[in-house]
Amino acid sequence: MKKIIFLFVILFVGQITFSQDKDLLLQEARKFALNADYNAAIKSYKSYVKLAKKDDLKEVCFELANCYFKSNDTKMAVKTLKTSIKKYGLTEEDLIYSQVLDAKLSDITIAELYNDFTRLRSKYVTYQERH
Repeated sequence: MKKIIFLFVILFVGQITFSQDKDLLLQEARKFALNADYNAAIKSYKSYVKLAKKDDLKEVCFELANCYFKSNDTKMAVKTLKTSIKKYGLTEEDLIYSQVLDAKLSDITIAELYNDFTRLRSKYVTYQERH
């Protein structure tokens, strides 16, 4: 019985530590972005996304895309948003009305993906069915 209780305590502490590490990564990424250190921010955001697989990452993807865009990598910014359409169900309304996403990037993405939006959204539905 003591072993079982000990195991639960260890698992609980491990989960708290994992959650704190994840949150620290996101805070770090936002701090780098605020200080215009976009390359460091991108690395931190990508690490956060890997750890937070099951979370709704739409807003984080907006922040990551902004970092790519501000570091003059529009192609990766659009690709990040395209991926978030397929994985997280990002909608046209999300792109248009987001308070986080850079307005210019929103316009570029909508123009570039306009004809593919329905196909990408159907991939989201398929992705959800598999996971």
